Amino acid sequence: MHKTRYNALRIKLHLSPRGPLLIKAGGISANPTLPDMQFVRTFHPEKGETIYIPGSSLKGVVRGFVEKALRTIDNQQSWQWACPTFPDDKASCAKRLQEEEKSSYIYGHSCGACRIFGHTRLKGRAAFTDFLPVNDIKTEIRYGVAISRLSHAVGAGPFEMEIAVAGTFEGHLILENFELWQLGLLALALEAMNQGLLKVGFGKNRGFGDVKVEVVEVTLEELAYGAQDAVWRGLGAFVGDPEIQSYRLFGPHRIEGMPAPEQVETVGFYVRRVYGPGAWHQAARHLMELTLLPS
Repeated sequence: MHKTRYNALRIKLHLSPRGPLLIKAGGISANPTLPDMQFVRTFHPEKGETIYIPGSSLKGVVRGFVEKALRTIDNQQSWQWACPTFPDDKASCAKRLQEEEKSSYIYGHSCGACRIFGHTRLKGRAAFTDFLPVNDIKTEIRYGVAISRLSHAVGAGPFEMEIAVAGTFEGHLILENFELWQLGLLALALEAMNQGLLKVGFGKNRGFGDVKVEVVEVTLEELAYGAQDAVWRGLGAFVGDPEIQSYRLFGPHRIEGMPAPEQVETVGFYVRRVYGPGAWHQAARHLMELTLLPS
């Protein structure tokens, strides 16, 4: 089933620091003219060398939030549970399913978090691109020390930290062959990040990592057959009952009464609909209300 492309969603996001933000590069600089803790950098064909936010950094914190939310529900009769990060009495999805060869069984018996983000035996549905600056990013140097837990005095330092304090980064969250409850969980995570409940990067317990997330544009592509402007369809709406049962796809598979798109066009076998931030806000509320109720 996952060898076919039924639906895809691309969310363009703007991320701005509301306080100090540091995505730390590996190691400590040996150059005395550079900060001890540098912001991670990359080379871009148009921007040259620039600081950026790796997609893996965002994927990690969002997955952690989703796992925590699912453990709060903890309904192991459906997708509403998460395997243990550090297995003790029960194994993770990857360990439980490492000898399984049937793709439908692997997907159907993976926890909700692994269905979204994947494990060593299953490709995830969600991916984050790297977030690159769209304007000038203001950085500054701050100083910190490490406190000894035994003496409660300075154990190491002072050391320098390069932090971002203003500017905007742009990137995308991409979903393919998704179920609607997966989109509802990701919408919940983005809202938690925007409310300051989910922080990013280094020093979260020091007041770092508070960011503002703005949805700029949402592009939804679905198979043209049966597509309607006011209906969003999950994976289960494109397949028959045998696949729904074997892959254990959970409803609702269709949500009606969604906002009207700003743009509609047909691209090959697909209908592409583009939504603005206001429409996404309404859709996200609708998805969270209808898909996150305990089954």
